[in-house]
Parts: sequence; structure tokens; C-alpha cells
Amino acid sequence: MDSTAAATPAASGAVSTSGSTAGFDGDRDGLDGFEPRPAVALHHQIKEDLFLHLRSGRWAPGAELPTEEALCRHYRVSRGTVRRAIADLVTDGYVERHRGRGTFVSRPKLESGVVGSYSRFRVIGPPLDAGGRILACRRIRAAKDVAAMLQLDAGTPLWNLERVRFTDGQPVSIQTSFLPVALCPDLARQPLAERHLIDVLRDAYGVHLGSATEYIDPTVADGYAAKHLRVKVRTPLFQIERTTFTTTGTIAEFRRAVLRGDIYRYRIELR
Repeated sequence: MDSTAAATPAASGAVSTSGSTAGFDGDRDGLDGFEPRPAVALHHQIKEDLFLHLRSGRWAPGAELPTEEALCRHYRVSRGTVRRAIADLVTDGYVERHRGRGTFVSRPKLESGVVGSYSRFRVIGPPLDAGGRILACRRIRAAKDVAAMLQLDAGTPLWNLERVRFTDGQPVSIQTSFLPVALCPDLARQPLAERHLIDVLRDAYGVHLGSATEYIDPTVADGYAAKHLRVKVRTPLFQIERTTFTTTGTIAEFRRAVLRGDIYRYRIELR
């Protein structure tokens, strides 16, 4: 990984790896390399890593995930940590657990687009403040899953930007973005805590965003989201995935976010 963040083995849920990876084959089990971030709960990081595997189509619908034992070896964590990560994915509807059989990829949800007489589909609520609290802004090498969603080669340098967004000083959203380094080479030096990302891309790099595809699902706050949004665990949230394109059709950003459902709602206008 091409990153300035140093991993720490002291994170909660980590276990000693001496002799623990014998016989494990990440390629065989469909898993990319994993390096934990300091000061972020391991079960949350594992949940997000597995989500990227699932979202990219690494495993087909109905396929069985690697066993808990294999996941423990791969992520070098305890079984309890893996189970917490999987439980959150079950809550979000990405996987299903069958007692005595294993964990399986859920069937894809049916999609209903806003077409025909549906002219507008937008968020109703107060506007987000510019900038936000930066949780991470680091250079990484694109794993296969993220690379596929950005239509890039695996190993391509990316920015991984994570922010808490606010409305009138109140935390309302956590956004995790992946952007090609080639598009914004010194992004970490930009005033991301004070400005909207769209403005930084336009003014600093001449990148103009033209369109986006967004998916919205209901979810509830896990411990990580509850901590940063200052809500109770299992508070209703919107879960949002967005792929944003430049005016020339290049993918500029893949974003995964949660948004507080007690402050915002989505509205469709029919004409």
C-alpha cells in the first residue's frame, strides 16, 4: 500500500499472526491484501473491505463467502471481530447467514429508476456546510474491487478521503471517497476541511463534474457511524453509493456515504 498512515497491531480485535496464515491463499479465497488503519475499529474496516469485494461482483449472488476461520487468518483478527463485521453486512442486506451452512451473498435488489414522468429526485433538508472534519486523506494503491468501480487497473494510485460532513455545525453524514491521484495529484494539500470537494476539483485541477449515478438504501448506524454522527446505534440512516463522472465521461469519484434519516429525506416530483 502506498500510504502515509502507519498500521498498528494494537487495534481492538487484532490477534497475533505468528504461524496463523499457514495454508491461507488470498487469491483462492477471493480476498485482496489488507492493511488496517490506526484508531479505527477493526470490525468496521473489515466490513468496509468486504463490502467493496461484494459491490464489485467479486463473489456471485448466492456464492458462499470464505469461512470465518479463513477470514480470521486473512484479516489477522479474532473470530468475534469477524462476526461483528459480517453481522453489519447482514443488517445492510449484502449477505445472509444460514445456521450450520455458512454466509452467502444476497441476491441483488430489484432496481426502480426515476424515468418517464419522474422529473426530479433530490434530497430534502438543509444544505451541507462546506468542508468537514477530515478522518483520513491517504494515498493507496487500488485493490481490484475499487479499481473495477473506477474503471482503472489494479494498483493505480488513488486518494482515499474520509470526511464527516456537517449542517450548521451538526454532524449529518460520513463520506468515504476514492479518487484517481492522476486527477488531483496533491489533494491532501488542499483545504478540504473548509471547501466543497467539487469546488476544489474545479478550481485547483480544472476538473468539471458533469453527472453522477447514485444508489440509496435504508440502513442503521453501526458503532462507527453512531460515534461520528453523535447518534444512537441502530439510528435509521440512508446509505448512499455514488459514481461521479467528469464532463468528458471519466469517472472522477466513487463515494460511499451514510446520511442521517432523522434530518433528511428524499423526494420525487412527478410532472
